[in-house]
Amino acid sequence: MALVSEEISDATSMHRPIPWVLVAVAGVAMAVFVAVTVVVVSNPSLAFDARAFTIAGDLRTPWLDSAARVVTTLGLIAVVGAAVALAAVFLFARHEPARGAALVAGAALSWLTVWIIKAQVDRARPPEPLVHTSGQSYPSAHAANSVGWLAIAIALTVVIPTTGRRIAVIAAGAVLTVLVGLSRIYLRAHYASDVVGGEALAVSMYALAASAAVVWDSRRVSRRRRVASVG
Repeated sequence: MALVSEEISDATSMHRPIPWVLVAVAGVAMAVFVAVTVVVVSNPSLAFDARAFTIAGDLRTPWLDSAARVVTTLGLIAVVGAAVALAAVFLFARHEPARGAALVAGAALSWLTVWIIKAQVDRARPPEPLVHTSGQSYPSAHAANSVGWLAIAIALTVVIPTTGRRIAVIAAGAVLTVLVGLSRIYLRAHYASDVVGGEALAVSMYALAASAAVVWDSRRVSRRRRVASVG
């Protein structure tokens, strides 16, 4: 009887509930991405994009130009990738392998899917950019990469002791993500729809990676407990 009870307990622990919140986030973000992609493919000239450029033009000043050029570098894969790698190493060192793995996997999936979609949609860049641009416009790689700052902030909350500080760190990551996206529009490096599509795609990829990591970590812990109980 005890053996049967132990087997039932092991089976239950190996089939923990799927992280539905993360799955829901991934689903909603993917739905947004698909919707924006359909609109962009159907009608490359969007009033939404034109309006965003008009607002940016009304706000344009020399100091804001300089600030936007600095902020936009935070969307470079060399910068975000290095930050993700450092955060992942730190999390592994703190015995949080699932979070570290989710960060790396999310960044890799985002980068890969962005360039696949770019090649498929093949949207031209906006005219008269204020910075050097190359390649296709949709979706924005800088915008997608910038979601890494939010992902890093969320992943690192595990080592932050107070709720207030956790909220502050997540808010800072979110602000960085938004600012990088806005900088791409302001500098006419991307259309607003490029930014929305890029960030939605990246959110979906990070959420999917996190979901898989949660399930993997749950099973890993269950195995360790079984081995410890047998020993």
